[in-house]
Amino acid sequence: MGAGATLVIYGEISPGAMIAASALMGRATHPVDALVGAWKELREARIAFLELEKAFSAWPKQSASVPARADAARGAEIELKNVRVFTPCRSSVILRDISLRVPAGMALGITGASGSGKSTLARVFLGICPEMEGEARFDGASLCGMARAELGPQLGYLPQEAELFAGSVAENVARFGEANAGKIIAACQMAGVHEMILRFPEGYDAPVGDGGRFLSGGQRQRIGLARALYGEPRLVVLDEPNAHLDDAGDRALFSAVRALKARGVTLALISHRPQILSFMDRVLVLEKGAVLRMGTPGVNRLRQISAGQEYALPAADCARENQ
Repeated sequence: MGAGATLVIYGEISPGAMIAASALMGRATHPVDALVGAWKELREARIAFLELEKAFSAWPKQSASVPARADAARGAEIELKNVRVFTPCRSSVILRDISLRVPAGMALGITGASGSGKSTLARVFLGICPEMEGEARFDGASLCGMARAELGPQLGYLPQEAELFAGSVAENVARFGEANAGKIIAACQMAGVHEMILRFPEGYDAPVGDGGRFLSGGQRQRIGLARALYGEPRLVVLDEPNAHLDDAGDRALFSAVRALKARGVTLALISHRPQILSFMDRVLVLEKGAVLRMGTPGVNRLRQISAGQEYALPAADCARENQ
């Protein structure tokens, strides 16, 4: 502007040319001004990128497939070693040095006070707990290193609140994968929900709405149970499965638990109700993120276990309990 004013005073350019030149210079230098103004954000983005690279390099590489068992057992063996789980900000510990082995085909009940870490332990069994230290193994292989597309069909999971997605009943039961009518009906029959679905005007093609809003809480829970049983998974984790169920739903749940045990599926069931826990081979009690007791339900031989002590149930003992 100073140079332009000088030229105008000496009559070399007009005032209009001075204004135009100033505008053009402002346009030309704007990218440089923006770069200087955004330097802080660019620096923070570079730091975040380096942190992501560091995290990805530390994450174990996924194996090509889920390891096959040498025996013919339907269930999967789950083993935890010195597992600790933190809150996202790592300000507190949710699970403290959990070490245990769940043999293939065992039905394990998990109970404890609210906030004791039951749902977190369920997510550890499924390999979906990122803030974790220690080892979680599925048939001897690290859960964190398995390809999720290969592992997913081997797992069945019913959370406390069954979240359904906009689509039909059949699509939700089939997990929005390739729908197999026979497997869908078999899962719904095992969950005791087949007759209920047939009463819908559109049957299995009935829409459930976003979040399952067209259904009641009990109906969502029962369809969520059928989704967990779809495809004959080898490990089924049920987190408070009878939270929203009526008497008919409870009877269907008990029937499904008996069918899973008869088929030799490894089952982890979280509940506060003694009636459903009495169906389990073993019951584990959590307190403040640590294993307090573990033993046979209904018998006064619950074993006191200190945090970090490993408890392994022999497969023969498990088979004897099932009989």
